[in-house]
Amino acid sequence: MRMEKKITLICVLFLMIGASVAQQRGPRFSKDEVISRKWTFVSEKSGLTPLDIQKVEPVFMETELELWNLLEKNRQIFKNNRRKVDKSAVNYEAINDAMVNFELENARIQQKYYQKLKKILPAQTINRLLMAEKSYKRELMQKMPGQQRGQVRQE
Repeated sequence: MRMEKKITLICVLFLMIGASVAQQRGPRFSKDEVISRKWTFVSEKSGLTPLDIQKVEPVFMETELELWNLLEKNRQIFKNNRRKVDKSAVNYEAINDAMVNFELENARIQQKYYQKLKKILPAQTINRLLMAEKSYKRELMQKMPGQQRGQVRQE
């Protein structure tokens, strides 16, 4: 009977610790929610007029979806290699290629976004929009729980 109590106590402790860790991560948002929150922040921070918003929103949404697809593609490569117990079986060349190709593709998507914006907005408005996007990224990084500037995330 004593052994059953110990096992039950250990199980309860594991459940409590697991629940605690899950709460520390914060809420998870869907892709659409994240994009919508970003759009709201960026459109307000950049001071876009209602007419500008009408022109920019479809271009912004299209670009964000492209970036999400790129992230998802790379997430699979890292996930497949990270979970391998035998580190000699990890394909580091594939990971390195994916990292470099991610940066190149990201730059291509950003350039395409900029070229589309140039067709519909004046340079000053584009600058305000791009600065608002940078500000969004900065605020997002500052809000990450447990993350301080210069700290490396441990997994």
